[in-house]
Amino acid sequence: MNTFEQDHPYPVFKNIASDYAEFEGGLIESSQIKHTNFSGKNVAIINIDQDSASQLSELCNQAAQVAVFQIHPHFVLPKSERFTHKLIQHPLFVKNRRLFNNRVKSLLALRFLEDQVKDTWLKHLLMPNTALQNKTFLKADDYYSALQRANCTLVTWPIVKIHSQGIQAVNGHIYACDCIIYNPNEKL
Repeated sequence: MNTFEQDHPYPVFKNIASDYAEFEGGLIESSQIKHTNFSGKNVAIINIDQDSASQLSELCNQAAQVAVFQIHPHFVLPKSERFTHKLIQHPLFVKNRRLFNNRVKSLLALRFLEDQVKDTWLKHLLMPNTALQNKTFLKADDYYSALQRANCTLVTWPIVKIHSQGIQAVNGHIYACDCIIYNPNEKL
């Protein structure tokens, strides 16, 4: 038995099929967000990926409430040229896109976060670890603005269990949801 599992007072959520067995609502893969109607529903997103990040704004327009369960923060870059030009002032970057290595992308992502999120605490929660070697870069223009909407909640507490009607975080709060959006390819 794993030492972490022995010492930890809660079951460990691993994003596997058995974790979702008790849930009575709809399970939707993140790649199917565009093809699903979320009108008036309470939606939970477990671990943002490219599909869910780029569709979060549209999802918030449809759903009554959206809870985003962040396993770890990601580097988010603007998708359109409109935001990229705002972030990059030097003409060499605009002309030579191939110069974008991970370090430059990381700096751009941090600058995009700084520009889009004014709340200091939310900015702290969304700040990715710049020391990571294998960085994941997501592209979405409206990701940060969607997270700041009244009907969208960022949850950074670890998930304890998925119940029949919602998701319980380690802080004890159960987030009610009608459907869960997840990435089946990612094991935690």
